[in-house]
Amino acid sequence: MRKTRLLTLIAIFATLFASCGMLTAQNVKNFKYHKTLTGYFWSITSIGFSPDGKYLASSSLDFDIIITNANSWKKHKTLEGHSESVNSVCWSPDGKYLASGSYDKTVIIWDANSGQKLKTLNGHSDIVKSVCWSPDGRCLASGSYDTTIVIWDANSGQKLKTLNGHSDIVNSVSWSPDGKYLASASDDKTIVIWDAISGKKLKILNGHTFSVSSVYWSPDGKYLASASFDIIIWDANSGQKLKTLEGHEEWVRSVCWSPDGKYLASGSDDTTVIIWDAKSGKTLKTFESNSFNCFRSVAWSPNGKYLAGGSKIPDVIIWRLE
Repeated sequence: MRKTRLLTLIAIFATLFASCGMLTAQNVKNFKYHKTLTGYFWSITSIGFSPDGKYLASSSLDFDIIITNANSWKKHKTLEGHSESVNSVCWSPDGKYLASGSYDKTVIIWDANSGQKLKTLNGHSDIVKSVCWSPDGRCLASGSYDTTIVIWDANSGQKLKTLNGHSDIVNSVSWSPDGKYLASASDDKTIVIWDAISGKKLKILNGHTFSVSSVYWSPDGKYLASASFDIIIWDANSGQKLKTLEGHEEWVRSVCWSPDGKYLASGSDDTTVIIWDAKSGKTLKTFESNSFNCFRSVAWSPNGKYLAGGSKIPDVIIWRLE
């Protein structure tokens, strides 16, 4: 009898312990302001946690990339190499490398540990707006003001493919979790889904009435989220619009799925970051900044316990699940 009771208690505590780190609609509301990272001179353009959650990389209209220790929240390293403002930064899946895209029309691959510049990729004829690693880490995709997406061999730095299909600036690129597809968002008001191997255009998603600033695959690969003045959730297989999320009062600059795929975070020019229930489309939590601020980028930590917002002020604001 005692053994049975003991096993029951162990099972209960194990369940409670496991659930502590899980995001739920209830505890999402318990996200609280944690810290503001300062030290930037110009607006933050892009942020992202390393795959192990130990570091946060941020790019800005400065020419540099800053890596911050996500435990102490102190500056760990500054990467210097671009000759103009940096628009986008992205970690490789193994966390060993960073890629960045810049106004200088280049993509740079960095050693994340040493901060050394490893390769400079030249191939765009205009500003590089977005970079994204393939899930296997072998390739990079970059979107540009020149209206193209370039797929690169991350090891050699060679251009593998140029995807033509947008009629205006490509603001955002995102690989599907299985690596078979790419999604791109453009000022031409569309999202395009591409076959990442052949480069063939598979679907054009029409639904936004203004420029599309951000696109992001759900962790299970079943859905896409895109941001404009509104946020749309799409069925990635059929291309059907499933839900429109309305709550921001100005342009939505960035959208990002939570690690479990149940929630979305969005950052807007209306000075707020909103956490949404992806299934119902309801607003769960709204973080407000001062009237002079706006959010250009949002990112979840891999364990879902932190949410970061990169702002125009320029600061990076961290919220923590209490």
